[in-house]
Amino acid sequence: MGSEPEANQIFAEASEVIGFDLKALVMEGTLDQLTVSEYAQPAVLTASYVLFDSFVRRTGMTPDYAVGHSLGEISALVAAGALRFADGIRFTAQRGALMHRSIQEQKGRAGIVVDVTQEALEELVENIRQNEYVTISGYNSPGQFVVAGTAKGLQLLDDQVDGYGGEFIPFRMMPMKADAPYHSELMQFIQPELEEMLAGISFSAPVFPICSTVHGEFIRGAEDIPKLLSSQLLQPIRWNQALARVQNLGATVWIDIGPGQSVRNMLAENKTLPAAYSLDDPQDRSRLLERYEAVNQTSGGGDTG
Repeated sequence: MGSEPEANQIFAEASEVIGFDLKALVMEGTLDQLTVSEYAQPAVLTASYVLFDSFVRRTGMTPDYAVGHSLGEISALVAAGALRFADGIRFTAQRGALMHRSIQEQKGRAGIVVDVTQEALEELVENIRQNEYVTISGYNSPGQFVVAGTAKGLQLLDDQVDGYGGEFIPFRMMPMKADAPYHSELMQFIQPELEEMLAGISFSAPVFPICSTVHGEFIRGAEDIPKLLSSQLLQPIRWNQALARVQNLGATVWIDIGPGQSVRNMLAENKTLPAAYSLDDPQDRSRLLERYEAVNQTSGGGDTG
């Protein structure tokens, strides 16, 4: 990633907006630097846009639909032309700085619950909320959920989740995970500042449909976007719900366009979905390009993705 002239140009534009060498941070930065949201968020957006741009140039294809996981929704908006890249970089840096405040001010904590059904976890969370705040903040797959809440609330969850057949893994035990209550009501303190930032940004209608994980429905137009982005960090990531919505429309190929393979791996946990590919995985990228080349040679068409 980043060796093509077009990629270097994208990184240069991002660096100019943000005021430091973003490519050097991505390639040479320490783990501590790369986990600070103020730096990590524009870095992920830039890397995602590089991968998207490269894929479109090589295949001539654009998505039939897009779904973005948290920050990925901003990447999808940039890719779909609904948000200028420079504005996206500026906004993600500011958004990241606000998110980092929730760690500094100890607004709450987070973790992952695995090997439990959604129904069982919702029941457990509802019982705990009678005494302490805890919530499902992300629906990652049928058997993996992000949770957020007060330290005491998550301790109660940890104590009780075994009885429901699950396991709780706190973010503080996981590298590259920010231990903060993102996508929950505990983030309400940042909403006024988010709204102020968004008021100065112009949006356009996306050129391909984006299913928002804020409400699990498609973005209708440019006027919907500021409200979605201002409430995104206060609402759970309805990832499973958005994927089901797109799948019902006939999507047959799923492509993880961001850096790393975390989205591809989450998609693989959902056994009802077709095979997924990661553009940041050389083997996946080669298989995907071979697939599109074969389809184009035989039919002049492509898969829905």
